[in-house]
Amino acid sequence: MRVIQRWRLTGDSLAVRVPALLLVTVLLGACAVPASRPGMPPDLGAGAVVVDPRPGAEDARPPEAVPEPAPEAPVSAPAALALAAQSDQARAEGNLRLAGLQLERALRIAPRDAGLWNRLAQVRLEQQEFQQAERMADRSLQLGAADRALSLSNWRIIARARESLGDTEGARRALEEVRRLERALG
Repeated sequence: MRVIQRWRLTGDSLAVRVPALLLVTVLLGACAVPASRPGMPPDLGAGAVVVDPRPGAEDARPPEAVPEPAPEAPVSAPAALALAAQSDQARAEGNLRLAGLQLERALRIAPRDAGLWNRLAQVRLEQQEFQQAERMADRSLQLGAADRALSLSNWRIIARARESLGDTEGARRALEEVRRLERALG
């Protein structure tokens, strides 16, 4: 009888211990590092130092870091491009309010698209919202500095906005930038 009671206690404790043991095994397995396949170099994390196992290799310099490629200009989502096309249509029809709203929606989808910021700056300029036009053109310049044609368009918007605001010195500096970019583009 005593043996049966022990078995029950042991069985009950197994019912608790087995799931706990399985849980620990699964968690430890998730932390495991997979072995590399034969013939494949090991996957080293960023900033890892490669150690040469040969004797006397301790004095060797660590390998040179491979520079990361420059980030490419973000490609806009198709939805943002569709909204930009709708904005162009609204602008062509003279509905600047709708054109601006469509571009604002597009920028919520693709906030790093310099071309969208440029388009919105142009709409704001046409709406005579000169300070906003300048700010948006400046944002476009920050995001698309490598695109000279886009930069030229932005500087033209900035020059017109500053001139309309009565900032003759700022407009003069912007026009100098326009002339510099025109010479660079040929």
